[in-house]
Amino acid sequence: MFQNILCPMDMKSRSKLALQKAIQIAHQFGAKITLLNVHPEFMDREEREMLRVSVEKMEEKFRQIAVESKEEMRTIIARLHAEDITVEYLLRDGKPEKTIVEVAESIDADLIVICTDGRDNLKDFVTGTITENVINSLVCPVLVIPYKK
Repeated sequence: MFQNILCPMDMKSRSKLALQKAIQIAHQFGAKITLLNVHPEFMDREEREMLRVSVEKMEEKFRQIAVESKEEMRTIIARLHAEDITVEYLLRDGKPEKTIVEVAESIDADLIVICTDGRDNLKDFVTGTITENVINSLVCPVLVIPYKK
């Protein structure tokens, strides 16, 4: 039924809970998992130049963050004993709610497993949570795992 599962990861404990469920489903259906880590803090070269920061230093910092994020995702997969599952690691910049949708469409995801802890700030009440935006923007099934703080 499911062959291509997308699991957004922000490296918080709630996303690890979603990954556990994604692994369980992947084992059940022999599916592939794509782990997506989105960094809204990354800026393009033009933005960095406008802020008058050292472009080279920022690029090195972003590269370091990306490498650390990918390594942390690999460590989590190993800890969850999911080495037998095909896992693709994606790192992107941008707004998570838009990037998740774009990646889901580009990889033809047939399931998204995401965790939410609900609305926890004023912005969430005004613009909606990342999870709400993903659900309202996609046609594929989205499995939402509730996370109690």
